[in-house]
Amino acid sequence: MLAAGWLTWDELVNALGGAAELQRRPCPASTSRVLMGALAQQLGETPFGDFVHEPAFARAAVELALDMKAGRLTPRELHDAAESLPPDRRARVRVLARLCESYERRMAELGLADREDVVRGSREALIRKQWPAGWEDVGSIVLHGVYDVRPAALEMLLALSSLCEARKISLRVETPVGGSLAADAALASLFRAFESRGETVGHVDLFKADLTFEGRPLSELGRHLFSPKVARGALAATAAGNLRMWSVGTAQDEARQLARDVRRLIGEGVSPGRIAVAWRELGPEARWLAAALEELGVPVRLPWGEPLVLTSPVRLAVELPLLVEDGFPATRVAELVASRYAPTLSRGAPDAPATLFTLAAVRDDRLGALRGRGAYDVRLEGLAKRLRKAQDPQAHSVSVLRERCLRLMEQCRRIPEAGTALELLGAWWGVVRQLGLQDTEGPLAQRDEGMLGAHALEARARDDAARQALRLRIGELERSLRRVGGGPRLSRRLFGRWLADAVKDLHLPARGPSSGAVEVLDIRDVPGRTFGYLFLAGMTEGRFPGHEEPHALLGDADRSGLNQYLRREAFRLTGGEFEERAPWRLTEDRLLFASALVAAEQRVSLSYSVAGAGGQEQVPSSFLEEVRRLTGMTWEARALMAVPPLDDVLTEPELRQRVALETMAPAQLRVTEPDVAGKLLKRRFETEEWFLAARELARVEYQRLHFFSNPTSEVGPYTGAVDGPGVREALRETFRFDIKKPLSASALARFGNCGFQGFLAYGLRVEEPEAPGEEFDARGRGTFWHRVVEEVFIRLKQKGLLGKGLPEIPDEVLTEALNEAVAYFEERYHVGHPALWKLAKERARAMVRRILAHERRGLPFDRYEPEGFELTFGPEADPGPWQNVFLYAGDEAIYFEGKIDRLDKAAGDVGVIDYKSGRLDRNTLREKLLSSDFQLPLYLFAARASGHKEARKAAWFSLRTGEVLDLSKVLSDEEVDGMLSTDPEVRAKLAEEGKPNLANAVEGLVKNTREGKFGMRPKDCGRCGYRAACRITERRVVEESA
Repeated sequence: MLAAGWLTWDELVNALGGAAELQRRPCPASTSRVLMGALAQQLGETPFGDFVHEPAFARAAVELALDMKAGRLTPRELHDAAESLPPDRRARVRVLARLCESYERRMAELGLADREDVVRGSREALIRKQWPAGWEDVGSIVLHGVYDVRPAALEMLLALSSLCEARKISLRVETPVGGSLAADAALASLFRAFESRGETVGHVDLFKADLTFEGRPLSELGRHLFSPKVARGALAATAAGNLRMWSVGTAQDEARQLARDVRRLIGEGVSPGRIAVAWRELGPEARWLAAALEELGVPVRLPWGEPLVLTSPVRLAVELPLLVEDGFPATRVAELVASRYAPTLSRGAPDAPATLFTLAAVRDDRLGALRGRGAYDVRLEGLAKRLRKAQDPQAHSVSVLRERCLRLMEQCRRIPEAGTALELLGAWWGVVRQLGLQDTEGPLAQRDEGMLGAHALEARARDDAARQALRLRIGELERSLRRVGGGPRLSRRLFGRWLADAVKDLHLPARGPSSGAVEVLDIRDVPGRTFGYLFLAGMTEGRFPGHEEPHALLGDADRSGLNQYLRREAFRLTGGEFEERAPWRLTEDRLLFASALVAAEQRVSLSYSVAGAGGQEQVPSSFLEEVRRLTGMTWEARALMAVPPLDDVLTEPELRQRVALETMAPAQLRVTEPDVAGKLLKRRFETEEWFLAARELARVEYQRLHFFSNPTSEVGPYTGAVDGPGVREALRETFRFDIKKPLSASALARFGNCGFQGFLAYGLRVEEPEAPGEEFDARGRGTFWHRVVEEVFIRLKQKGLLGKGLPEIPDEVLTEALNEAVAYFEERYHVGHPALWKLAKERARAMVRRILAHERRGLPFDRYEPEGFELTFGPEADPGPWQNVFLYAGDEAIYFEGKIDRLDKAAGDVGVIDYKSGRLDRNTLREKLLSSDFQLPLYLFAARASGHKEARKAAWFSLRTGEVLDLSKVLSDEEVDGMLSTDPEVRAKLAEEGKPNLANAVEGLVKNTREGKFGMRPKDCGRCGYRAACRITERRVVEESA
């Protein structure tokens, strides 16, 4: 603080002379890293290998150079001191010394000054007795919160104190409030330096703030922290009512619990500006807390906004170089093409490109590339052709998507594969501008007043701020690269990492009001501040106290060895003196913790989560253990309930949730005891609209639970029943199954497996989601194998080879049949990756050989030969007996349609065959017969309806193994006749006996559909095409026995 004005540390250093004293210009850290990266590439062969090209190397090297300057260590001294290290590490340190020397020389040549050069310039100006021109009337200077002072900065402070003494200006240096010797250890070097000046600086005062007489409730605790001589529990009275310690399960729960505690304080009348929440090293928890506080209606201010690299406009732009290098992954391309941030691509593009990529089986531009054309070009063009042939309106959308993808790839490939950082930056920035990633989104759409409109406005402001911040950083980088001759040479992938590193440290402006809001702080910003209530969160071992991250280039072991050789602590590793000496991070954290405890005038909360932000297990901080030792307190294990208890309700939505739970939830479904106020709450709220809506939702869930729990429960309006005025007529019309809208075996299977599945497929005509991949799924493989088998047996019959063994069949016959099937399939279907398609063709050949090598030779019935393949029956069949396949359900005829996989014939009789792609299991097939599998009975019924009255030959045929399972092995001849009978008396008898009958099964299903009973009771979800989108779950009520 200067007179009545405030300066930050950096502003103070610059005002005292700074870079101007050295006749240089201050440069940002990004410029230093660019220069260091360029110099690192000039080192030649080094022990660091290719790591010298990485942005992480440049960042670590700059940190090392600044650390050396702060410790008053020159590159020459580092080079000489390297002799004290083991030979394997000596060469690394020499390289670093040479690099730092080149860095200092080049910075001087360019007239640039980094952070420590600015400190050196101020120190030299003060030594020359140079006083800032605008400070002539300054009578006193106060420095607050000074403790982290390295030798270079300490010498500047001493020079400032000498000049203040000469000019009779009062200088007060105020350190954070410590306490015990252990807590004050971080201040030892500062006090020792000033005390050595003795009485020669009468106008200079270095002191530690004393809050003893300010009534801070925990000042006594802070003064005795980390003092082993203090007895256990000696400060219990001090902490009582002024301190709370607690834990929760996860870091997100900790943030939400903190928000609720803050909201309670505000409800008690505490001003938000009197409350602060602090972590050591702010992480994602700060954003979680801010979101939770905003949800509770509490104003909050963060020290910074969202990290720039996490904002959508910046993230999409920064990922462009790696998008090329990674082969344009479909997920990221879909995001770009659909993003409003890239209007050049998204304007007029399909709404859901990811869905079309899935239909085209596009994963990236490599998998599926063909003869110099990328996979996007090949597969989207192929999909468009197939859709045009099927007259699908999506064909145009696919063509547009292909054009946008090719445009994106053309633009991104303009970024050179290698070049100087300046060349790559210019090319990349040109692509960003071409894609519109820096364009404003135009006028803000008019929105209704309310939270949605406020969030939209906030999001728009955040996006515009992110674009502006990116423009400023790119301009800064471009100027820096020009100063240093273009920067290092980089590959495109390395440039992508370098670009991400360049924006890693940037954040959007601070969020929230500047006053009257709860402050979220780093603990390092707490000393010197005063709050009514302070919450210290994230109190876990490894974070607070934490551990210094090992340096990427010069580890602590080497630093310690160099310090011993130099006989001084050029690299700061420890703090304190004598027996109180400890690692610097521990020393600093002790001081910060002691200072934070006395920053609150009312109460302090200490908390931690058992699981960290990444889900890793955490243990409580040793600081908590120390507080527990001194106070005798222990931390309280807290848990957040999904619905807060009535006493903990803070907002109207929470009150509504609790009222709904207390008045509507059945006792057997609750895990907590009902509140005694339940009846009173019901009387108070039962007439309000939200209560009526909640009661209706509760009734829905209750009905579903009981429906799933009791197989005999009737279908209701929320479990599959469709009813209402005029609905019955519409259902009868939709499910009339007459000659114009016949019923198929596949529809019967869907209705039999799950009524709701059938309703979606047949009633609502919802297409099953497709998910083509690089190879066939079971359905696609089955369709292909059907075609292959058809072509093979057609040729075998033509050449008189039916029933022959595999050795007797020329290989050319199989090859010709396979080629015909392949050509047919490639013209109409997606066949996947060429290599996998080749493998699929080999598998199909192997399948045919297995069938022909089997003892049945692919002929299930003796002396029967294939007569028809995919034989159509029903109204769409060729004119003849196969058209009229129907049976009566009551007084109405139900017509059928379908395709018989294969029809074999002999002496006027026929046999029907149902192909199966998997193995055959007699018990499974019998269980599914007329339940969820209708194909074979319907095939046989169609054969009889076509004039083959005595037809009873029917079999399942496994294409995988060549095995055959005759229907007669599952049902007796009498049972087969009964199954196909349409005689009313026979049907009634079979229904009474619970035996299978096609007409009864069909009539039952048709009756349910016409009555609107589409029960959600699936027999097998494994083969359901709607499984990926289905939200029906089988929850059950467990009835408790008396």
